[in-house]
Amino acid sequence: MAKSKQLTYIIRTNWLHLLGFYLCVEAFMLFYAIRDFAEQRNWSHFIIKALLPALFLMFTHGLIVIVAFYISIIALDILCFKAFKMTALDMAITEWLIIAPIFIYWAIRYNYWLWIALVFSFLVTQFIRSKLIIKRQVNSSAD
Repeated sequence: MAKSKQLTYIIRTNWLHLLGFYLCVEAFMLFYAIRDFAEQRNWSHFIIKALLPALFLMFTHGLIVIVAFYISIIALDILCFKAFKMTALDMAITEWLIIAPIFIYWAIRYNYWLWIALVFSFLVTQFIRSKLIIKRQVNSSAD
């Protein structure tokens, strides 16, 4: 496979992070809604608090973070793949080690523990992403 096609594929696999972040935020909101439901026993409040805030949080408050994250991750993809010629797993670990401490700092600084959950989500999606990239590389080298 041509290097530019491979780089394009690597960059395209970043959609996994958006899905992982959304599922993580949804689980986080669901957890807090269940906790509040135990106290209030109000189904309409539970549904509104569990389902709608995740989308709202991701695409309003989180939009700036998502855009900055994607600019960073794409720049790191290009740097790791082109300049340092890293393997997919090394690239995933390196990107996680660079970006995760920022999320951890924000969790501590702002006392907002969703960032810790997002660090875990980012780790999981990085490993899934590296497996997809390796699988694609193996399949393309077999052709």
